[in-house]
Amino acid sequence: MLTSALHAPWRYRHLLGNLVLRDLRVKYKGSSIGFAWSFLHPLLMAAVYTVAFKYIVRIQVEHFPVFLLTGLLPWTFFSAAVTTATGSIADNAPLVRKVAFPRVVLPLAAVASQFVQFLLMYAAVVPVAAVLGVAPSVALLALLPLVCLELLLASGVALVGATAYVYFRDTRHLLDVLLQVWFWATPIVYPLSLVPERFQWLSRLNPMTLLVESCHEVVLQHQWPDPAVVAGLVAWTAVALGLGAWLFFRHERRFAELV
Repeated sequence: MLTSALHAPWRYRHLLGNLVLRDLRVKYKGSSIGFAWSFLHPLLMAAVYTVAFKYIVRIQVEHFPVFLLTGLLPWTFFSAAVTTATGSIADNAPLVRKVAFPRVVLPLAAVASQFVQFLLMYAAVVPVAAVLGVAPSVALLALLPLVCLELLLASGVALVGATAYVYFRDTRHLLDVLLQVWFWATPIVYPLSLVPERFQWLSRLNPMTLLVESCHEVVLQHQWPDPAVVAGLVAWTAVALGLGAWLFFRHERRFAELV
């Protein structure tokens, strides 16, 4: 099943690319500044959170805006990718009913379109960090495998969500709540050191904590990620991708009749 999940996107890569382009065009159709909204939204959110948590709550983190952007952008990609992909099968019901193609292309295209935006946004973190006093380092090369792991993690969770939504239309509402809880359970707007020590082990069971903390180490501390943390992230990614592929391909045959 996992082999099929990897083979189908390559075999239908032209369809996948067209779906990604369609999603991007639809999202910014009629917008006066177009893709610039992808940069403005996280920057505005970062500005709001910086005022709230640095100057009102007074969380003491050096280079707080860079700290925030480093974790907020990966989270924004993950959240948007999973949310969009969850409805990808049901929202394309006419296509699913009438055209023969691997259905897995639909949720993966939704993830890929968000990933394209994420890459462009995250590329801006380095110059922004430099302007704010955080110089680049060779450790930034570690962002590439971390970003790839997040892409695979998001794809696995997206396959679970897309399958569940075909059967249970409340999935999208439950997902909204889950993502809100997940966001605050991840050290994005606060450092992990603020979590009581007796609960830090629980926080480290969160794969997004492992990812965000690794990004913080790379960008802010100029350190290579902890191999044990990366191993934990690899394990979570393998579980998510394996479970997602198993669920999706087990139920794929019924999608046309259920949507």
